[in-house]
Amino acid sequence: MEHDEIIFSGAYKDFKMGLKFDLGTAQPNDVAFALGYVSSGIEPWAFRFSGMDTEKIAKFAEPQGNGLAAIVAFLEATPPAVIKENLLKAIPRPELMAAAESYLINQLFRKAGVPFTVSGIQSPLQPEKEEAGDVIAFIGKYKEWVAVKKLSLEKVQDYEVSGILCSINHTVVNKAFDFSGWKTDAGQVPETSKRKSFGSLVQSLRGLQGNLGGRPDDAYRICKTLEGVGFKPYASPEMLTEAYPDIKPPKVRGRKPKG
Repeated sequence: MEHDEIIFSGAYKDFKMGLKFDLGTAQPNDVAFALGYVSSGIEPWAFRFSGMDTEKIAKFAEPQGNGLAAIVAFLEATPPAVIKENLLKAIPRPELMAAAESYLINQLFRKAGVPFTVSGIQSPLQPEKEEAGDVIAFIGKYKEWVAVKKLSLEKVQDYEVSGILCSINHTVVNKAFDFSGWKTDAGQVPETSKRKSFGSLVQSLRGLQGNLGGRPDDAYRICKTLEGVGFKPYASPEMLTEAYPDIKPPKVRGRKPKG
């Protein structure tokens, strides 16, 4: 694969998306824009095909107002037992709790208008149409970075489609940060509790409130702080591994420019 481009194609049940970005003359921020575009198209379906009732969780996730303070207020006013009770009503089995928690956080931040992925980047790039075939496929190449992910749709199950979409989404969300030009070093992210709990989450978000400067790279700090407490706010394979052991979590990111 020699040409710099991003391609996504796939159709399954009500989901259909096919697009291509030519990156031949693109700058890194253009690539970040294109990756964010792909994520916005596939992520809702990654959650939906996981097996949970996304509508029930979306109705429950109602912060009163905008901004990080509204999210903190929702979490402080809602006891963890009440959160768990509502999420259990939206999943067919307890092993999907991680997916339900991820979607809850996703919806709280989206409804409160707090970005946690690359957004707001301006780019002249426009997607071209790509025909969707009998596979879900993602191909990304820009300079040294290459990522290829595919799943045949023959005799496929919903959770497997969720799995490939989560895998693609995990790659595009994080590579978009890499190409954004934002400050994305570890020093940008405050220390967080390693214990996954809603109490730790509230504590970490409170710590963030005084450290955000209204800059685009605040989204990176928010995203990685959430991850540090164990709540990924975007669809990723880890949320499925307990319910579906054949879905493997992504490898720890090293220095190789692979996706």
